[in-house]
Parts: sequence; structure tokens; C-alpha cells
Amino acid sequence: MSDKSTTEIIRTFHEQVNLTADELEKWLDNPNSRKAGTGVGHDSGRRIVQILRKNPKKDEAKYDEDDIAHMRKVVAYNGRHLAQEDHLKDTKTIEELEKAKSTISLRNWGHDPVKVKKEEDSPGKASIVQKGKKQPGAETGAKRKRDEEEEEEEEEESSVERTLREGDTANGKATGRNKRRAAPKGRNETQEGVDPGQFDAKQA
Repeated sequence: MSDKSTTEIIRTFHEQVNLTADELEKWLDNPNSRKAGTGVGHDSGRRIVQILRKNPKKDEAKYDEDDIAHMRKVVAYNGRHLAQEDHLKDTKTIEELEKAKSTISLRNWGHDPVKVKKEEDSPGKASIVQKGKKQPGAETGAKRKRDEEEEEEEEEESSVERTLREGDTANGKATGRNKRRAAPKGRNETQEGVDPGQFDAKQA
């Protein structure tokens, strides 16, 4: 029972089931828990309570085949319904969500979407089930920050390039002036290097 598939099922089961054994049992004793579904979910909830109480430390070696088989059912059911529930949490108030039949069904299978919504609405808290979910606002803010940093870097690079170009231009002008100044000196040096006797010889 240590294969990857079983390990993944156990991990996902405990991520999805966000009610404790006591919370789930209390909910199942509430008449409202029977207002949705055909009773299959209610029976599933009782089995989940047994699994949670049997192995509170979540030791994989202590689950038997029947436990794993039911965990697979829970993961499959919740996996199909949680995507739809995400949309409901975004469009309904807590009071409206509380009365939704989908909430009743999911609670019977160990997952309470109202509990998740309350956690999401509380500053600094996030549900384990929602941990991997991207938050559009946060992503947009992060992207905006990255864009601003990139713009600042580009401006700095442009400033450095302008400074280097201006420095090269200034150096080029100075070099040109130095060359022009040096040219007459070269001619004088040439004239100074001529033997005056050559001119006397020509004149003669």
C-alpha cells in the first residue's frame, strides 16, 4: 500500500476533507444533511468519520484496502464537484451558500465549502484545498510590479548608454581638436628638420 497511486489518494483525501471527525458527525446528525442526495452521501460521511477516527495521525500503513477504496470514491466525487463549487463561492454570499444543495452534498462527503469561504475571506488565511489556486488580483499585481521593475532597468540601461555615447562623443571631439593642434606642430618640426644649407645651395 505504499505505491504512488495510494499515497496520492491519501494525500488528496485529507486535502479535500476539511471537516474533523467530530464536525462531520455533528453535521450528519443534523436533519439538514438529508435535504440533498439519495442517502449515498450520508452513508459515505459515516464511513469518512470512521476513517478519520481510526487513523488520526494519517499513517499510511494503518489504512486497509477498504479504507483506500472509500478514499478513492471520496476523491472522485469531490474532484467532480469542487470546480463547480469554486464558482458558487465567488458568486454567492455565505448565507446563500449555506442553503445550496451542493453545499449539503459536499458536506456529507467531508468537504465544507462554507468553511473554505470563511477562511478565504479572513485576512492572512488560506484553505489547504485552495493553496494551489492562483489569485487573479495577486497575479496582476505581481505582473505589474515586474513590468515596473523591467521599465526601470530599461531606463537605467538607456541612461548608461546615453552617458557612454556622450562620453565617446566628447572624447572624439577632444581627440579631433588635439589632432588639429598637433598638425602645425608637425609641419614646424619638419621645417626645423630641414638643413638651411639646402636653400643656400638652391639659391646659388
